[in-house]
Amino acid sequence: MVCDSPVLPIYTDKEYESSSNHSKSRSKVWDVFQKISAERDEDSKAICRYCKKVYSAKPANGTSHLRRHLESCLKPDNHDRKRDNHEFQHDYHGIKQYKVSHDSLTDVTLSPRNYKNDLNEISSAIAMMIVTDKQAFRMVEDMGFKSVMAVACPEFEMMSKGTIKRDIISIYMKEREKVRELLTSCPGRICLTSATWKSIADDHYNCVTVHFIDHEWRLQKRILWFNLVPPPYDSLYVVDEIALCMVQWNIEHKFFSIALDNLSTNDQVASMLRSRLDAKLNLSCNGAFFSVGCCSQVLNSIVQAGFDLITDIIGKLRLGVKYVKQSPQRKKNFYNVGRNLNVDMKKLCLDSPTRWNTVYNMLETAVHYKSAFLYMGEWDKNFKYNLSEEEWEKVNILCKFLKVFYEVTCMFFGTRYPTSNLYFKGVWKIHNRLLDVVKGPENFMTGMLVEMQVKFSKYWSENNLVLSCAAILDPRYKVKFIEYCYTKLYRFDAQQHVGKIVRTLFSLFDEYLKSSACSSRITGISVNVSNDKEDNDEFEDYKTFRSSLFRAEEEKSELDRYLEEPSYDLNSEIDVLEYWKSCSIKYPKLSRMARDVLTIPVSTVDPESAFSMGSRVISPCRSSLKPKTIRAMVCLQDWVQTSDKTWNPGYLENEMEDDNSSSSDDADDY
Repeated sequence: MVCDSPVLPIYTDKEYESSSNHSKSRSKVWDVFQKISAERDEDSKAICRYCKKVYSAKPANGTSHLRRHLESCLKPDNHDRKRDNHEFQHDYHGIKQYKVSHDSLTDVTLSPRNYKNDLNEISSAIAMMIVTDKQAFRMVEDMGFKSVMAVACPEFEMMSKGTIKRDIISIYMKEREKVRELLTSCPGRICLTSATWKSIADDHYNCVTVHFIDHEWRLQKRILWFNLVPPPYDSLYVVDEIALCMVQWNIEHKFFSIALDNLSTNDQVASMLRSRLDAKLNLSCNGAFFSVGCCSQVLNSIVQAGFDLITDIIGKLRLGVKYVKQSPQRKKNFYNVGRNLNVDMKKLCLDSPTRWNTVYNMLETAVHYKSAFLYMGEWDKNFKYNLSEEEWEKVNILCKFLKVFYEVTCMFFGTRYPTSNLYFKGVWKIHNRLLDVVKGPENFMTGMLVEMQVKFSKYWSENNLVLSCAAILDPRYKVKFIEYCYTKLYRFDAQQHVGKIVRTLFSLFDEYLKSSACSSRITGISVNVSNDKEDNDEFEDYKTFRSSLFRAEEEKSELDRYLEEPSYDLNSEIDVLEYWKSCSIKYPKLSRMARDVLTIPVSTVDPESAFSMGSRVISPCRSSLKPKTIRAMVCLQDWVQTSDKTWNPGYLENEMEDDNSSSSDDADDY
């Protein structure tokens, strides 16, 4: 944190004497007091070396009040004084840091105990800085780093890149055991994602991430595996890698589901992995929940196809926005034109071509300022980037189409770890939107949309069962909302689809009942009945009547009772994991099933890559390392970041603000 007031140094005796030899006269009080200079003389302070009391040192006040203090101050003997001066010099290396603020003195120096840092802790902190900030090992040998450390901690012995590498591997080994213990203790089943990363040399890496819900009902994830995949990149090798990862981490018996990249080879990967695991495990519902495709990649591919249709127009708009923003005067004139044309004030956005949300924001803002751009083309002869009416119409059509993609992606990744219940509503909205647009009037996008609609329909048909089951376990949706959505899509065939989903969910719940150690039946209440028939003849059949009521009630499972409860408001904001945590006593077996289903990842993409239109690439400084070292670096970075329990729920919004901050105008421009 930056201090409002300057940090002022206090010099030790030697330094003070050497700096005061040039003064014309010097009061003896300064043998005991230390003067703390400030930017203004009236802010100067004096501190007693013995009792540490602070007084004003304004020149106008003189030193009488300091002499009076010396008369009352308990002075230590010469031995103590010599010892104090020695410790002062030794512990603080000649400088003690203070801050003058509001006429009071605050010690901002590290205490002697804290100042004598554990050099091993410093080494570990440097190692973690290199990991989390994706720095090169050679950074510790750079002149700038050495200069900083020489000032911050002179006694620190400089490290070589070999030393820092060994430190990082050592930390990785220790943290790996912590992750292993975390997986062993997790109460439910685990899900995996398998994704492909690339290096700048086009080497392929397989990244396997585990997802699970911990004892406190928090969704967690950890990268477990990051291995080089040698060419040719065949499916069998990837299957072997995933299987080996599960064996080495001892998580085979907890496996529930896996999400895969939407690569052509991954259909084979899913089939081969399923056959291999089916021989060892009893997959839930005959493998109905075994694998899902990556939703984010499907959405991004459709968005990219839309941008490809107007690449030239996007390039022209990009140059136009740059032209306006490059000159403060042009920006001012542009916004003035917008105000005069009654256009609501909005910042011009410049895109980052690798992130489609910034491209969308740039197009949307340009459409908003269409009239201002047209006017600018008339009065500024140097502005050569105006669009024709037909081009503006294309941009407008594309923006309206992409709006739902933008909103759904923000909804998916508004939290760092989205649970699977979030996806059904968003995916259904996009599926419904595609069908409406394809059936609508033809435009320049029609051919692309027909192709994308076929692609998305395939994704929907393969994954809607898992998405629907997860949505039913959201108390806002349940079965009625699923019926509504399927009726919109399939009309008269909706009940057939909904019936299959409900049967699958009940079948899965039956598996949890069978695996439960406790009986799912409600224990009847035993009552002592008198054997005196003469007194109870009239009510002899009451016990039978009461038992029939209990049987009817106990035939209702936890899932039945959950579905019979009224749904929450559709637009209410709830934490679905918190809901099931609170229901774990009321619905102990159903909450176990809900925990596992909600863990299913429907995307292999991290929130920070939600809008990325490129492949996930290893940072250049890591690409040249050995594969095992790269694995340690990538895994350790992920473990450090994901172990932080104080993550920001507005994670994606903050990321998006950062994108726009570099390409939008300062507040002073308005």
